[in-house]
Amino acid sequence: MCLGLQLRSMPNYPTHSRWGRVGAVAMALAVGGTLYVLFEAVVLAGAGALGAAAATFVGSIYPDIDHHRSIPRRKATRAFRALVVLGVLSLAALGWAELLAAVETTGADLFGGDLPAPPAVLAGVVVLLVAAVAAALVDPLIGLATDRHRGWTHSVLVNVALTAAFGAAVWVLTANLPTARRVAAVAVVGTFFVGALLHLGLDGEVI
Repeated sequence: MCLGLQLRSMPNYPTHSRWGRVGAVAMALAVGGTLYVLFEAVVLAGAGALGAAAATFVGSIYPDIDHHRSIPRRKATRAFRALVVLGVLSLAALGWAELLAAVETTGADLFGGDLPAPPAVLAGVVVLLVAAVAAALVDPLIGLATDRHRGWTHSVLVNVALTAAFGAAVWVLTANLPTARRVAAVAVVGTFFVGALLHLGLDGEVI
């Protein structure tokens, strides 16, 4: 009865964020534990757990980004920026050796073999620039993609499709990495949907 009343009154941001934190802890334990059991890699399991926690929490507050000029929109946008930066840094870390090789090859072509700085420094600058640009694009892109409250961000089917598409993109982008790292990256993407499902469940929009 209490749950029914809560769903009908539409939970506010504190409720969504509270359940998002609960979900984040649960998914961190689930993803981190599963990765460790499958691959026996402590660092990978820890990174996967951290990514899963972040993705789950952001997913739990993201559906309300379509409520323009609202507190949930502002907080969700900040969380999205943090998640985007974390995603760029994580992908760079997973493929650091390949990134260094690409920087060395490109630098040799551009500068005739004499790089202006060590490859690691140049690679770091590139990663930071990509992260900064991606973070800056978050708010305007959200504004373009959302035109009314409780629109597509509150659709289970749309969120399934988006998560699947993004997971597939990550799988393709990490094609040259070891299978364990690819699985970890896609698993983290999947936890975003879990967070979104928590939000939609509290709003009574799962069914």
